Amino acid sequence: MHNGKFGCALWGCGWVASGHIGAYLRNPDCRLIGLGSRRIESAQAKIAEFGLNEVTLYRSFEELLNDSRVDIVSICTPNDLHAEEAILAAKAGKSIFLEKPAAVSEEQLDRLTAVLREYRTKTVMGLVLRFNPLSRMQKRLIADGELGRVFLTNVDYWFGRDRGGWMREGKRSGGAFVLGGCHSVDLARFLLGSDIAAVRGDSVQVGDWYDYAPVETAQVRFANGARGVFSCSLTGFTPYTANIHIIGEDGTILNDRFYLRRFREQQDFFQVDTGVKKSGDVYSHPFPAIVSHFVECLKEDRDSEHNVASAVNSHKACFAICRSAASGGEWIEL
Repeated sequence: MHNGKFGCALWGCGWVASGHIGAYLRNPDCRLIGLGSRRIESAQAKIAEFGLNEVTLYRSFEELLNDSRVDIVSICTPNDLHAEEAILAAKAGKSIFLEKPAAVSEEQLDRLTAVLREYRTKTVMGLVLRFNPLSRMQKRLIADGELGRVFLTNVDYWFGRDRGGWMREGKRSGGAFVLGGCHSVDLARFLLGSDIAAVRGDSVQVGDWYDYAPVETAQVRFANGARGVFSCSLTGFTPYTANIHIIGEDGTILNDRFYLRRFREQQDFFQVDTGVKKSGDVYSHPFPAIVSHFVECLKEDRDSEHNVASAVNSHKACFAICRSAASGGEWIEL
C-alpha cells in the first residue's frame, strides 16, 4: 500500500477489462497504477477510453509484476493464459483478481491451486453472478430454510453474440460451459451451498463458427441429493439469458419470482426488483462490489470466501460436462 491505497494493475485489456478498470477507479481505497496487454494497442485504447493520463503502460507481464507499487493484479487475458499468469503473480507476491475461468483444464487448475496454497496468495474470482443483489437474496432465503429441502435446480446460460479470435478455439476457450456457462454452474452450486457430485453431459455442433460444440447440456447430481439440468448456448438468435430455477419442499424460485409456503395467501409467484440488469454487458456487471469486497478482505488480512479455491468444484463440473459429452454421455463422478 502507498498513502493508504492499494496499488492496482491490469494485464489484458479486452472487453472485460473495462469492468475491472471502472471498479478500481470508483473505489476510494484503490489507486490504478497501470495497464498492460499482449497487444500494446489494446492497453492504449483503454487508457484513451477512461482518460488515464497518469498510469503506467506495461509492455510485458514481467514488467508489471516487478512494479513494487502494485498490490493487486487483475488478470483479464484469454482463458488458456489465466492459470500460468496467476501462478507468476502469486510467486511475485501479488494479490489476484482473476477473471473466469481460472483454468481450461484440470491439470492447469490443480497446479494453480497448489501454488496459491504454497504462497498463501489472496484471490478473488470474477464470477459476477455471486455478487448480484438478487443472488444474495436467493442465497439468504435458501440458507434460512424458506424453500425447505431443495431437490431440483435448473440453470441456463444463453448468449448468442459474436465472439472472435481465441474464443472460437476449444483449446483456448475451454468449451461452452467453461467459456460462459461457468457463471450459471457456479451460481447453482453457490446458492445451494453444495458441491456438484456427478455430471452427465451432451453437446451439439451448430454452424462452423466455433471449432467446438457451442451448445452443451448436462444432468447434474449435487452432494446434498438435489438434481439439476443445466444448459449453455453460445450461439442462436437469443439475447443474454441467465436463468436459475430452484424448487424446494416449501418454495420455488424462478429468477426474480418467488412462491413461498410462508405466504399462504399468495395465489401465484410474486416478483422482487433488486435493480439487477438482465445484461451480458460488462459495464453492468457488479465489478465494483467485487473490488470493494476484496479490498475489505485485504484490509483484514484474510482471503476472500469467493477465492479460486471456492470455485474449484464449479470448474471441475464444467470440465467433466465437456468430457462426458465427448465420450457419449457417461456419468462422471467429481
